[in-house]
Amino acid sequence: MRSDRHPELPLVQRTFAAESFRAVCAGILETALATFAVFIAVTVFESGPVVKSILLASPAIGLLGSLVAVPMVARTRLSASQASALFSLTSAAGFAVAAIGYADERLFLTGMTLGIGIITMGMPLQTHYLRRNYPGKRRGRLFSITIFIRAATTMIASWGFGDYLDRNLENYQVLLWAFVVAALLTAVCQWLIPSDPLRSEPQKGHGLFAALRMAWDDRVFFWLLVSSMILGIGVLSAMALRVDYLVNPEHGLQFDVKTVSLITGVIPSVVRLGSTFFWGWLFDRINFLKLRIAVNVVFLISILLYYIFPEKSLIIIGSALFGLGRGGGEIFFNLFVTKLAKPERVADYMSVHTFLAGVRTLLTPFFGFFIVQWASIPVLASFSATLVIVALVIVKNLSIEGRKESE
Repeated sequence: MRSDRHPELPLVQRTFAAESFRAVCAGILETALATFAVFIAVTVFESGPVVKSILLASPAIGLLGSLVAVPMVARTRLSASQASALFSLTSAAGFAVAAIGYADERLFLTGMTLGIGIITMGMPLQTHYLRRNYPGKRRGRLFSITIFIRAATTMIASWGFGDYLDRNLENYQVLLWAFVVAALLTAVCQWLIPSDPLRSEPQKGHGLFAALRMAWDDRVFFWLLVSSMILGIGVLSAMALRVDYLVNPEHGLQFDVKTVSLITGVIPSVVRLGSTFFWGWLFDRINFLKLRIAVNVVFLISILLYYIFPEKSLIIIGSALFGLGRGGGEIFFNLFVTKLAKPERVADYMSVHTFLAGVRTLLTPFFGFFIVQWASIPVLASFSATLVIVALVIVKNLSIEGRKESE
């Protein structure tokens, strides 16, 4: 037997082993979105902006769909981990469509969009079984280890796949099959994790309106959602211009390709990787609202250094701080609902959170480019920094005193 507070050690170990191997698969799949989906679209098919935009929007489509996924799963007898496995299996089918129809741009686009999008729909279910299977005092640390594995795999796979394609671009079909295998192994890992079916409280149930009502009734959660939306719009609007700011002659910098790769890719990835354990340690030991404040401050400083001062050294520091903030933000994004929600409501809380994340992921790049086109980079930086400060003030005024955290 186990309790929600103290899962038995074999359960923790089995879950951690499966999640660690899944992290390797997730790192491989992350390269599909981060690099190779758009790379193949541009170099093989010479795709236009519509195709590239759809590919980049794929994860947002999955995040939006998560609000539907949770009530759909709740109506079945499937456990959260089994349902997650079925989403991963469907994702593998999507990648298979792209691999089989690799020479057809429409099949490639359809398959990659399904593969990338559907696998993100299971995020609330994954948070649900991690809440059940990891002890509260070690949840952040255990999760940070799997993030480290995933990020390290992404870096290694990006280099390896890039080198493989550099020898012969026609090898890209092999890459697509690698994504199929990674998604299939992800499904196997999730299926092997013990978990419970989603349960409903009487008179509440699952679904869109139940989830929105629940968010409204929990005022701390409501204001955290508001704060996350404001913060996300500010940070993502600024980050959408990271590369354009460095290479576009209109902004006056025009760094070379190696410098841009170093600033936008290598530095933030390395800092994110190195800071993961630190943020996981903090999550387990401090009030999670203080963690949110710390992450907000890091993002604020990173935006100001990156965009306000056109000095390479300050831009590099700003980029490093962005990686630092992303490391903490990723842990907060995936786990903060475990500090608020009752065990049976974790997936519902997370579905609202991921749905709103999908909304801002779709919208924010347009905000960033519009502001720069309408005004300038300093105006964009001021806009983003102001939103981060507003989000910071909202969290600063929240309190969970007198409220028992869901541990």
